[in-house]
This record gives sequence, structure tokens and C-alpha cells, in this order.
Amino acid sequence: MVSTRPKIYLMIASQSAGLQPKDWLSSMPELNIIADIEPVFVFKHSAADITPEVWLRLAKEIYQRLDKADGFVILHGIDNLLYTSAALSFLLQNLPKPIIFTGGQQIMPDGKKFEIRANLINAVQTANYKIGEVGLMFGNRLIRANQASQSLEKSLNVFNCPINAILGRIDFSIRIFEKALAKSQGKPKLFEQLSDKIEIIRVSPTLNLKTLSKRLSDREGIIVNAKYYQNLPQDLMFLFEKITPDTPVIIWTNQINNPIIAPKNILLINNMTWEACVTKFMWAVTQAKSLAKIKELMETDIAGEIIR
Repeated sequence: MVSTRPKIYLMIASQSAGLQPKDWLSSMPELNIIADIEPVFVFKHSAADITPEVWLRLAKEIYQRLDKADGFVILHGIDNLLYTSAALSFLLQNLPKPIIFTGGQQIMPDGKKFEIRANLINAVQTANYKIGEVGLMFGNRLIRANQASQSLEKSLNVFNCPINAILGRIDFSIRIFEKALAKSQGKPKLFEQLSDKIEIIRVSPTLNLKTLSKRLSDREGIIVNAKYYQNLPQDLMFLFEKITPDTPVIIWTNQINNPIIAPKNILLINNMTWEACVTKFMWAVTQAKSLAKIKELMETDIAGEIIR
């Protein structure tokens, strides 16, 4: 007999506290009432051990099942979740189906544990909706993954985002905010490359520019985390101008709003999360070789990552 329930693939992308892969289905029979669930084991280690190779594998596993699925739920630990989910938004574009990340228990200040059960049930229910986005389902909110940041407060809503990146809420029922959803621009597309030659620099007084300059010779791109800086060290800017004039350099910051008088290879980014900026840059440098084209891609809203 053919099942009339929606087909949801549960992509297990890391070990999750409070859930054993061998008995996840039997311990939550309500999941199979909501949908026809099929688990796919992608990565069996801790989320802290995830690498870009896992992102590429996960994207490919999802793409191969797009025609068979109504939606996807990805079980992922909190560590590296923002990187993985942001990366998927660039590796899988023009999504016709929802990809919903959710994950493990949180231990609250009073010692109580909120298990994965509620998050997972909510994620499976949400994956039944027509949402062409990569989203995060934690607590009572569905949010756009590549605009999310981790909350500093201990609550069920593990992640924060701008108001217009909230895609839905769960109270007595699931409410999807249709106006907030991205619109597909064509056929689904899988990208199978991310650059592994990106140098990530965090600005601090301990930054050793002599050592750094030796590492930059074979880099395809440089991204600088200058989040709390209002100005950049002059020696660092000189290095980018004289040592790496043909290498694209991204300056990521929340503080510097005025245009920097800088070499043509530098682009200021202050309208994306750090995780979205890093993963998008890793994608962009595989799509173009010229500085102008890479800058154009970084400035273009590819997957709803630009915060307006």
C-alpha cells in the first residue's frame, strides 16, 4: 500500500545528546504519524569535528533525494551548526523543498534538561510546508539559517536573527510567514566545490604579520574578522596592498561603516553574519577568478543572507 504521508528524510549529521541513532524511531513513534521518516546517516561523530567535506557530502546526499522528498530535517549538534547550515544555503540554491536543522538538548540554569523530542517533532512538522529555504527550528521559532547568530541567553530559542528572518512560529499551531520566505529563481542547483585555501585572520594586538605574510602566497582568498575594530592596523592594510594585491580580501566587521580607503582587492562586509560570510566566500572564489566578479558575488544576495 502506498503511503499518503509526506516523505521526510532525517539526515543525521552528528551525534546528538539525548538521542541514540539505533532507537530514535522507536522512541518517538509520533514522528511516523506526521510523516514517512527515513534516516540517512551522513556523519557519525561530534558536530565539533565537522569539516567542509561533510558540508559537501551532506549537500550531495540531499540533492540526490530532492525528487523523492517532501522535505529534509537535519539533526546536528550546536557546535558548527551555523557554519553547516549557512554553507548548505550556498551549496544548494533555488531550493524547492525545506531543509530544516534542529538538534540536541539544552541544560538550563536550574539543571532541567530540554530534550531533543520537541525540536525534532516541530522540525518534521515544519518540513511538510512549502518552504524553499534552509532554516533552523529550535524552541518556538523557525528562522533563516544564514542570518542566525547564537543567543547568549540560556533559552529554548538557541539562536537569534533579525525580525525579517523569522520564517515561522509555533504556539498552538505552526504559523509560516509567507512574506518572509525566499522565492525560487529557477531549477535546483548543486554546487560541489568550496575553497580550502582561504586564510582566516582575527585582528588582535598579537597578530604576527611576518608569519602571516609567509602563509598568504598560495591563498585564494583572505577573510579578516575585525568585528570590534573601528579602524584596521596600517601594517595589515599595507600587507594586503603590497604582498597580496591580486588576492581578494574580505574585511568582516560590525563597527566600520564608512568606506575604507584601501586597495582594490579589499571588500568591506558589514551586512552578513560571520558564518555566512566565511562560507559564502569559500563558495564564491570557486565560481569566479577575477576580483571584480568575486566582489560582485559577495555583494549579491544569493540565498537570503544579506541582512537589510
